[in-house]
Amino acid sequence: MSHIFEALQQAEAERSGGSVGSLPSSLAELLDRSRSAPTESSSAPPVLEGAAAAPGLPSDLLSAVPIIVPNPARDARLVCLTDPGSLAAEKFRVLGLRLRNLREKRVLKKIAVTSTIPEEGKTMTAANLALNQSRSKVLKAVLVDGDLRRPSLASRFGLSPSLPGLAEYLRGEKRLSEVLYKLQNTQLWFVPAGLPPNNPLELMQSGRLTDVLGRLGEVFDWIIIDCPPLIPLADASFWMKISDGVLLVAREGVTEKKPLERALEIVDRSVLIGVVINGCSGGDHKNYYQRYGQVSAAESGSPTAEND
Repeated sequence: MSHIFEALQQAEAERSGGSVGSLPSSLAELLDRSRSAPTESSSAPPVLEGAAAAPGLPSDLLSAVPIIVPNPARDARLVCLTDPGSLAAEKFRVLGLRLRNLREKRVLKKIAVTSTIPEEGKTMTAANLALNQSRSKVLKAVLVDGDLRRPSLASRFGLSPSLPGLAEYLRGEKRLSEVLYKLQNTQLWFVPAGLPPNNPLELMQSGRLTDVLGRLGEVFDWIIIDCPPLIPLADASFWMKISDGVLLVAREGVTEKKPLERALEIVDRSVLIGVVINGCSGGDHKNYYQRYGQVSAAESGSPTAEND
């Protein structure tokens, strides 16, 4: 389903003992050039795991928010929710582990997940990563739909797209406690995008977006943000400026070389923490996935899905 490629400063050492297969040559060459570009070293202090509630956020905020029942469609590909024993879900556990290891070396709480163009799997990646990070009994995770132009996270979870969310908060119509929800039978909290506004970029630049991320950061240890694609909009670039790290999603057979080159130019190397290659068809990896997927489907009644 997804093939993970780490574009980290320590990636060479990690990959030397890995077994995730090989990247398509054209993508690999581009990412190798990205890794070789100069990066800024981080001298930020280590992350404190036990953060207290921020001013304006009562300590019982999380217990007071509404609980909503997710009802994802069969093709939503939320494998970390519907098929946690699958190899696809295991890939997200590997990604989550690498991110946890990375945050031992730098501040890494707010993660922006984006892509070059639409239909590359960024929303699926953000949702499954957030679901995986929420499995911790110690660290709290929240998923934020930051794509105010074409929000899709609520629909992917089988929720109403008109659910009040980030747009209503940015317009000053709702308080944070009124746009934060908990997904039933999970440890994941969710801030939907809300109704698409006419002026998304203006709302994002109002100052309230930085405020809401700061307030969420006092309560949550992981903030996973589903951002718009990098091309041709400026929205994702704004998210990157206020995030600790960026995950770039590319999809084999969809992502083209020139747009990917452009995307790698847009992303600041100091915040690019990795690239997820989605829908990879590497030989051994694919065959193993098919064998594993057949067993998983027989046990769970869920269809296997290789792409997106």
